[in-house]
This record gives sequence, C-alpha cells and structure tokens, in this order.
Amino acid sequence: MRGTVLVVDDHSRPRRALATELEDAGFAVVEAGDGQEAWEHFRGQPPDVVITDMVMPRSDGLELLTRIRAQSDVPVILFTARGSIESAAAAFKAGADDFVASPDVGVDDLVALVAHAVEGGREGQDASEMTARLPGQSAQMCRVRERVAGLAPLWTPVLISGEPGTGRGTVARALHDYGVTAGAGFVAVACTHDTSSLLLPAAGVLYLANIDSLPPRVQSQLVDHLVETETTGFGPGLRIFASTSENLSSLSGKERFDSSLALLLLRFHIQLPPLRARASDIPELANALVQKLAGSLGRNRARLTPAATSFLAGCHWPGNITQIEQVLERAVVFCPDAQIKRGLIADLVQETEDSLASIRERHARMERDDLLETIHRTGGNISQTAEILGKSRSAIYRLIDKHRIPLRRE
Repeated sequence: MRGTVLVVDDHSRPRRALATELEDAGFAVVEAGDGQEAWEHFRGQPPDVVITDMVMPRSDGLELLTRIRAQSDVPVILFTARGSIESAAAAFKAGADDFVASPDVGVDDLVALVAHAVEGGREGQDASEMTARLPGQSAQMCRVRERVAGLAPLWTPVLISGEPGTGRGTVARALHDYGVTAGAGFVAVACTHDTSSLLLPAAGVLYLANIDSLPPRVQSQLVDHLVETETTGFGPGLRIFASTSENLSSLSGKERFDSSLALLLLRFHIQLPPLRARASDIPELANALVQKLAGSLGRNRARLTPAATSFLAGCHWPGNITQIEQVLERAVVFCPDAQIKRGLIADLVQETEDSLASIRERHARMERDDLLETIHRTGGNISQTAEILGKSRSAIYRLIDKHRIPLRRE
C-alpha cells in the first residue's frame, strides 16, 4: 500500500471517481463530504496526504487546511474549478502544498499530485531511517543504500552478498520494509545441503539465506519460478531475496551452482563490504547499535564514551557487524551506569577474542572429523566425498591439505 489519502469534496460523484482512481493506484482512501467531517477523520487517524475541494458548505477547504496546519505538516492539496489569484494566495499563505484552480483539471492530474506529495514527503524520512538502519558515510555504504533505494520499489529478485556478519539479513529486511512488499509477509529460510524442497509462498518475500548451499534439484525449482516470473513481467506476487558469502560466478563455473540461477540473481546484486574496508564507519555504526540495543534491553540512557568509541574504531573485527554487536550488547547489559567506558569495552573485546579462538578450534576439529569420516565412507573417492559434503573437488583437496590428512590411493 502506497499510503492513505483523505479525499474531501461535497459532490459525491467526482469524489468517488477520484477515490476509485487513487485506490487503483495503490492508495488507501478515506472520503469526507466537507471540512468538518474531514477534520473528524483527521483527528482520529491522520492520513499521509489530504486532497480537498476549496469551496464547500458548512466547513470549506481553507478552514480545514488551517486546522491541520495548527498541529500537522501532512501534505494538503487544494483544488477548485472556480479559483482566482486571491484564492491561490490565501491557500499558499495558509500552508497548502499545492493548489489547482482549473475547470479542466483531470482525475489523473490529481492522482499524480497525490503520488508526488506522498513520495516526496517520504523521501527524506526514508533516507534518514535507512541511514539509521544501515549506518556509515563511507563511499561503500552510501553505494549500498543507493542500491537498496533503487531496488526496493521493484519486483525483481535481489542477491545480497558479503562476508558472514556484514548484515545481509538487515539489508533484506530494508528492501522489504522500504519496498513494494512492505506490510506483506517475510519468510526467511536458512538453506542447507539437506534442504529437500522449497515451499514458495503465494505473496510477500521469500528470503533464502546462504543460497549457495541449496542442492542442485532445489536450485532448478527456483530457476523455473524466476524464469516464469520474468516471462510474465516482474509484478505483484512473490519476491525472492537471496544471500551468499560465496562468489556465485566462481561456483557456477565449477558446476556446484546452477549457472542459470547465478545469471538471474547477479543482475540485481548488492555487495556488502567487510567492516575492515570501511573502518571509518565504526564510530557511527557502534553508536547506532548501542542506541538500538539500549532500546530493546530497557537501558535507554546507555551511551558510549568518546574513549570507548575510539577504542572500538581501533579494534580488528573479523566477525564484522555481528561481532561488534555481540560486544556492545554485553556492554549495554553490564555497564554500571549510563556511560559505557573504555575499560569495559576492552575487557569484553578480549573475552570475545578468546571465545572466537575457542569456536574456531572447535569448528576446525569438527570439519576435520567430518572430512575424515566421509573419506572413509567413500573409500577415498574425492568426487563422492565432494558430492556428500556439497563442495567442489578442489575445495576437498584444500581441506585435506589444511588438516594434513594423508591419502591412501588405490
């Protein structure tokens, strides 16, 4: 839905005609027969824009505009077939966003004015909200926000790539919330090599995290859906978002990923930079994360001191945004007062680094055990091992070298 419009006109036929055209254009419409009725609607639930006839009995458009401007900046458009220079001057002086005075004005023209008022009013607000959600003034993050803003209003699929922890899920949510699917369902699926089938919702968004892990048969199912969607023209229905930490072009070249699916997705692609490539964004990112975490944890007054912010900016974050968010979440919880100080941050960063080292060691041990078990099951057949583990032959050989596993060749 593009927004709510309050249509005010004492003549029911033209009012209904305008309301119908606005509904067909994707707006929700509330109708009122004069300024008094419109004001009652406005006080109950302010719309995104008001379009009102200027000349009406009981309470006219100018009086309605004056009431609205006393407490709101909602865009107001006045129209009349019997306008004059004086009435236009009065309308703009009272705070009208637009004024149409012509007996030849068409319904299409009024719909266009409404659309411009709604979208123009949201542009600055959305940009501010998107910066809060995807903070950072580096060239890389400005480019990310530009691509989100450009792709959000479309129905095309979108691929989001980047290292683990760079915020791929956050970008998927932003595409949804600021796009054509806002208000519809959002279904997230974590893809694995064991995913046997893909249930496609009828509408809304299906977000496929780690799409590179989808088995080939399920990839083919997704290709069929995307090709059919594009053939009929990308339009209302189900929208696909996918994310990966891999290079799909390289994967498709090694027959591990369907080349048709890679081509479909790479046309609409957002690449997220690692945190080390935009270190200048860390202070803004850290303060935005603290604000978000403080609100969700009930510690609304929690703030980073300048020294703590500076310390964070000088740290190495191999886990990207996810790692720094884990540190800051604990800092918000453990800070004795509203000030999150450098000492606390330094202690938590050290604890996190120790934990990460332990996790890496455990992961390496599990990776080696899985590889050894699979090699044993296949009798040392590298092709079968690669197929079972969902990796390429070259990746298996790299793991064998990494874990120094001796191979007995028959």
